Amino acid sequence: MRTIIAHNDDVDSLAAIEAILGECEAKLAGAEPKGVLLFMTSEYDYELVLGRIHARWPRVPLVGASTDGQLSSELGFRGDSICLTLLVGDELEVIAGHGAQPSVDLPAAIESVVASLEGRKPALCIVLCPATCGNPSAVIHALHERLGPGACPIVGGLAGDHEVQPTTRQFFGATSTYDSLSVLFLSGPIQVSCGVASGWFPIGTKHRVTRSEGNKLYEIDGRPALDIYAGFWGNRVTANLGEYPLAVRPSEDSEEFFLRAAMAVDAVEGSVTFAGDIVEGSIVSLTEVVPEGLLTGTETSIRRAVEHYTGEKPEMALLFSCAARKWVLGSRAEDEIVQLLKSIDELRLPAINLSGFYAFGEICPIESGGPPMLHNETCVTVLVGK
Repeated sequence: MRTIIAHNDDVDSLAAIEAILGECEAKLAGAEPKGVLLFMTSEYDYELVLGRIHARWPRVPLVGASTDGQLSSELGFRGDSICLTLLVGDELEVIAGHGAQPSVDLPAAIESVVASLEGRKPALCIVLCPATCGNPSAVIHALHERLGPGACPIVGGLAGDHEVQPTTRQFFGATSTYDSLSVLFLSGPIQVSCGVASGWFPIGTKHRVTRSEGNKLYEIDGRPALDIYAGFWGNRVTANLGEYPLAVRPSEDSEEFFLRAAMAVDAVEGSVTFAGDIVEGSIVSLTEVVPEGLLTGTETSIRRAVEHYTGEKPEMALLFSCAARKWVLGSRAEDEIVQLLKSIDELRLPAINLSGFYAFGEICPIESGGPPMLHNETCVTVLVGK
């Protein structure tokens, strides 16, 4: 397999997509892509861009999402842009699945996605789903359960935008939808590995969640969650919630953890609402990070993906990083892609095409071979090759 990435930040939608398609045509040299990934920000005309791509490759599976910015090995970081990734190769089979309104009828949406496989066994599942409606954790769990034991790695991201609005979009074929799942399955002789890291580190005492409902945390150690959460950080916790995620462990002796980003607090009931589920009985810790440490998480993510890669040569790196990481980095947002490319060079890897986006949540197993998890404030690197 091989990949072609075209990334353009022209402010005009038509000019940007025409330049992208022209670049792709030149690099394809007569070949036909097997699949397309499309990431773009809300400044662009979704329908126009999708229509132009569909007119060029009407039978090629396409999925994508709106984002809070793109990253690629072509242009680096761009806050407003369109990034197109083509998957090419006779040995590669790409199947797109779509599930409508998972927030209304999740089982039906999952069945629709899985039905697209027609019994085939994929090597990788890339999921793009909404962040601002429904329960993303439930979506990921349901898809994993439906694909069954030994299922392929499930990775991806939650669609984003420049503000936390219920208007993030998923792309499927020539359509832009709101409450839907867009899934790309890859089959063939390919190898896949994943790396997950954040740069945040647990601090202070470990606590147990004693009352929670979905993504709303009411009690920690039998006390109002806000008492413990704000007791350490004081009034800062209400100023910039993205800087203060919780580290969540499945058990007290677990070394691995995932992050949950605080989104809102209720001073009256003492609750904290997070950007993902926190199960009662989970062990949690407060966390801390500095921008330099955040970039260490970026480096760790690619290094872990390389350590787990068992193939001959990765051809493509997909990156799903959290919008909150970009917000914390501020004017240094470009440093994340710089760190990734630097790490690839230091690891002495052959040239790899890299594309990805800033999401409102990241999807990846926390451990190699494990079930997929919803992450917050995390950098996920996925290597694909032969």
